[in-house]
Amino acid sequence: MTNPIVRVTNLSTQAVCIERDPNWDDQVLTIDGARMHHTLCLSPGVDANVSIDANGDTSTNPNLMGVIFSDGKDVTYGNAGGYQTTIGHDADSGLLAVTDEFKLRSPSIQYSLGNQTQWSMDMTFADV
Repeated sequence: MTNPIVRVTNLSTQAVCIERDPNWDDQVLTIDGARMHHTLCLSPGVDANVSIDANGDTSTNPNLMGVIFSDGKDVTYGNAGGYQTTIGHDADSGLLAVTDEFKLRSPSIQYSLGNQTQWSMDMTFADV
């Protein structure tokens, strides 16, 4: 079974919150192997592995998982800013990447990608 793994590291001075994209209602998002039931915020200096159960599918797909990363818990109805992302395989390289992004308000955090392989990547957050 091959599951995408995104290593999220918070190098910002504030919390980085992770939540399941509600548009992906059949997706089971996991944080460090445990099913995610609510928004999880990583304190500065903390990291976590974000993944899904890909049901053993080993084919490349630009739409593997939908995840929202934000600078506060209430990105839907509050003032938090964030990134509504689609994570999957880049069409050109075949590596795991952010394949689509929608910016929500003006996030005070930004991310960079690194160590990309077909099934894993690092996503590091820092202050804008």
